[in-house]
Amino acid sequence: MSFYAIIRSMTDQVTSEIVLSSDSLSLSHLKLVVAYNEALLRGRLTTSRDGIVQSKFLGSLRKRIEELLNYSQDVKTDLHTYFASGKWPDDKLRGEKCLLLLSWFLQWFSVPPPSVVQQALAKIKPKLKTSSSVPLLRLMLPRTHATVISEMSRSLLSA
Repeated sequence: MSFYAIIRSMTDQVTSEIVLSSDSLSLSHLKLVVAYNEALLRGRLTTSRDGIVQSKFLGSLRKRIEELLNYSQDVKTDLHTYFASGKWPDDKLRGEKCLLLLSWFLQWFSVPPPSVVQQALAKIKPKLKTSSSVPLLRLMLPRTHATVISEMSRSLLSA
């Protein structure tokens, strides 16, 4: 499946009320290609010729996917519930689309398991009155995407 078709399919999923496909393998492929490109750009990998796909194109794909995943407010609500309880939303109440979007979000942004998030938030909560939680969360979870760190901080403030 081409990258354009993957993005188009994801866009249709996010903007429509009907779940057309619950495929997350395509997202894994995109994530792998973007990670490969970033490793080339940072010099962690070398190649005798230019990359497989142009880096500007891959950068725009990455940006588009992140925009899609941040489009739905339901994803943020479900993410906060996931952080607090460690449970997936009830598909009977929230619908299959919400589960699909949450799984894409967790996969794309490499969200740590809920137990790790809960431990980090518990350690930071007493210090919250004196400083922002974002730098502390970043130190505790260095591989976690900035978007997720921001949502964890919001979750902590709303608790």
